[in-house]
Amino acid sequence: MALDVYTPQGCFSSTFPRFRIGNAYARPINHPQCSVSAEIAFFDCDFPYLVGGDFNIHNPAVDPFRILSSNEERESAPFFDLAADLGFSHLNTLGTYTRFPFSGSHRSSAIALAFANPHMFPAFCLWDVTSLSSTGSDHVPILISLQPPSPVPSQSRPRWEDTDWSSLTETLRNWQIPPPPRTPSPKQLDLWFSSTLSTLTSTIEASTPRSPPFLRSKPWWTPLLTALGKEFNKTTQRAKKL
Repeated sequence: MALDVYTPQGCFSSTFPRFRIGNAYARPINHPQCSVSAEIAFFDCDFPYLVGGDFNIHNPAVDPFRILSSNEERESAPFFDLAADLGFSHLNTLGTYTRFPFSGSHRSSAIALAFANPHMFPAFCLWDVTSLSSTGSDHVPILISLQPPSPVPSQSRPRWEDTDWSSLTETLRNWQIPPPPRTPSPKQLDLWFSSTLSTLTSTIEASTPRSPPFLRSKPWWTPLLTALGKEFNKTTQRAKKL
């Protein structure tokens, strides 16, 4: 079952004219004729889409403490593989159970799952199993909150590789470190060091051009993270082929 909500002004502070909420029920092995397949639950679409439901599958991505059988791995793989290929993010809190069976012969599990595609995920705010009252079912009621994403202010950053060190040489040679306080307390010493470092940094930044602000820029990104990301993608593709 799916519900399409049309928003002429754009949904979630975007230009998308609609978003979709889907509800799926899956019994991959025992009742395939009464089950929603991975291809029906997940598909490529150009609008925000969130799908949730009782998938009746176990996967370490949401329940890392469960030891999976070969059948459980075979049941969940098509769903999680296709979701990953299409860029869906699962919204469950890692290791949080969604079903507590009444009989003592079954374990608690996380089989009620929710996924958001790349257009919907920025609007995801909260996945919570503690706010709503029990309905008497062995499944806990789940609250999923969505809201317009808060804009992240873009910041320019110094381009250290373009610093004019030739003009800075004389300035730094004549720069005097402020004298530290006599017999300082730890707090006084910390303030002196922070103030001195800030003054030195400002002096260097004055001769350093800055990159223009960009919404998706990440000041914390490093070449090492780029190399690790490439290696992760290669390893993932290799694992899928094997």
